[in-house]
Amino acid sequence: SPAVRGDGTAVQAAARARRFEGIVAKRLDSPYRPGRRSRDWLKVTEVHEADVVIAGWQPGEGRRRGMFGSLLMGAYEGAELRYVGSVGTGFDEAALHALSARLEALATPRCPFAEDPRRAPQASFGKPVRDPRWVRPELVARIAFREVTSAGRLRAPSFKGLRDDKHPELCTMADIAAAAGA
Repeated sequence: SPAVRGDGTAVQAAARARRFEGIVAKRLDSPYRPGRRSRDWLKVTEVHEADVVIAGWQPGEGRRRGMFGSLLMGAYEGAELRYVGSVGTGFDEAALHALSARLEALATPRCPFAEDPRRAPQASFGKPVRDPRWVRPELVARIAFREVTSAGRLRAPSFKGLRDDKHPELCTMADIAAAAGA
């Protein structure tokens, strides 16, 4: 990639317009040091936010044993709930415990997705869905993510919080695509 001196904000805007993942900023007097991280070289990536429906969870391991490890997320395309991936980061201790209790109360034996994600082909950045616990799709979560993959999965999602002010049916694939600039 070419080096550009000066207006980093303009360079970042140009990268965003070209739908690049981000830019690398560095101090001009800092040499490259292979294998070492430094505050002199920074990766500045694009982060998008969207609302998704929580339709299930996968059991946690280690310190999360006995609660969820990740949430299974979806968005509506017409009347069908489509799987958009799982999120297992961004939760503080209070959110883990409060959300675990809410998920238990919404338990259902039936998969709420139009296509069971255990049988869906896994695209890049997708992880296999194992031992899912389904819930009625009544909770909406705000999620930060890097991009939407070609299979419609959210890459590098992070939980930001619940939205009690939004109905699940208003979380759409079109809104996710718009949030990602697609």
